[in-house]
Amino acid sequence: MTGRGFSAAFLAFLLFGGWGAVAWGEVPAMPTIMPVPPSGQPPLSSALRTTNPGTEYADLKGSGYVEDEYYMSGVAPAITAQGAILFQLPYITRILVRRPKDPRKFNGTVVMEPFTWIGERGAGWILTKDYLIRQGYAWVGYTLNINKPAQDPKTTTDPDWRPDPEPQDLNFDFMRRFDYARYAPLGTYYDPVRFQRGGHADPFVPQSQGIGAQLALALKSNLPDGPMRGLEVSRVYVDSWAVTAQVWMDYLDQGRHQQWRMPDGRPLIDAYMTGKMSFGEVGGDVIRVPRHMPDDAPFVVVYSESEAMHDAVEQIAVPADSDRPRLRYYEVAGVSHLRLADLGTEEVEDLPADVGKETDPRCRHLYDEPAQMVVSALLDAMDRWVRDGKPMPKAPRFKREGRGIARDPEAGNMIGGVRPAWIEVPAAAYLTDQETGCGMVYDTKVPYTRDKLRSLYGDFATYARRFEAAKSRSVSQGYLLPADAGRLAPIAKPDDF
Repeated sequence: MTGRGFSAAFLAFLLFGGWGAVAWGEVPAMPTIMPVPPSGQPPLSSALRTTNPGTEYADLKGSGYVEDEYYMSGVAPAITAQGAILFQLPYITRILVRRPKDPRKFNGTVVMEPFTWIGERGAGWILTKDYLIRQGYAWVGYTLNINKPAQDPKTTTDPDWRPDPEPQDLNFDFMRRFDYARYAPLGTYYDPVRFQRGGHADPFVPQSQGIGAQLALALKSNLPDGPMRGLEVSRVYVDSWAVTAQVWMDYLDQGRHQQWRMPDGRPLIDAYMTGKMSFGEVGGDVIRVPRHMPDDAPFVVVYSESEAMHDAVEQIAVPADSDRPRLRYYEVAGVSHLRLADLGTEEVEDLPADVGKETDPRCRHLYDEPAQMVVSALLDAMDRWVRDGKPMPKAPRFKREGRGIARDPEAGNMIGGVRPAWIEVPAAAYLTDQETGCGMVYDTKVPYTRDKLRSLYGDFATYARRFEAAKSRSVSQGYLLPADAGRLAPIAKPDDF
């Protein structure tokens, strides 16, 4: 990226672009976007990788999709966790684009999400890729990262704690080890002294909000030579999961949705879905609803059992749903914070044997129940709320009990919440790490014994019939799409009986 054309364009951007003074209704500067030269292998987090693929893989070519990687550069504000813009600085990051090759297949919506800082995982893509491709969405993942500091606040907020071993899939260092030619040029500002959150170094990139706004502007502007060239983009949605969801809570809470707009006054972003993140957990304000809720975009939060248990233990009240502003909260039973099915390329997490819990009956069994089907149904409902004005369904919350969540004494599962078929007709008790103390980022389940399965259902045929009925109820409630229902198989198998 040292070519003359890029250098001239970037210099012009530095001199004449950037952000002006903060003002309501301000238009962000347009970033510079250029293709990443080929390096002989697919990009990190590619859905095209067939050799040692991560769970990002999808049959893009067979589905009529293309994948391209670009550098995105510009000047973006450095913003504190408290919302103060201190100064403007250049950055260079990368975006990974997946879009229909045929414009006729495109549904007009781009879903964008920041890659998580652990393994550059595109959690939203992994959870919804089948739905996105089926419905003709475009998707853009983008990097928010830093060079590895001497002490990385992304691994701990305790200054005396030393991880052993140090995680190897964090920061630009990980990306450069993966493919130096591609990722050596990347750089964003970081200063742990000037930027603090909750009394310690802020683990989030100070330029995160500005980078996200500039990307949304570029996507929605229908640039003739931009990453969506040939497609007519009408809507941009944010889909941000796990720790990077905090970036979008900050964005909304600090009023950036209203502040930064398209040149014609339309919002840069038309809907926000965040998931599996307890806002404020890594420091800062513990809030559940942004102070500056948008009046022209839904804000949707999806909790696994782990986040719900966190809030119950901390006695953090979960907000009520509302149609004005458009707010929805979903607590989903039988869904883990992380699954093996969610891991990104070359990402490794501790298993029961790694933490000495392989013989503990409450820690032995990880689970990969198809949470993506629930998430896809919610994303589809959010899309219909934006396009057709049809409000998303409202779901009950888990039943709180003291500093915890009540469990059904017979099934052993949480009471309330969104209840997929594997909870309505269970074959296991689904537990959180707060309850088991297994010490993993994964949650676990305890499968029912043969005697218990027989006492509940008699035989597999009865269990399977009840499971099918539960699937039908999920479809009618809006938590399972008809296109996915046929692929949702019973969790227990005939041999379990």
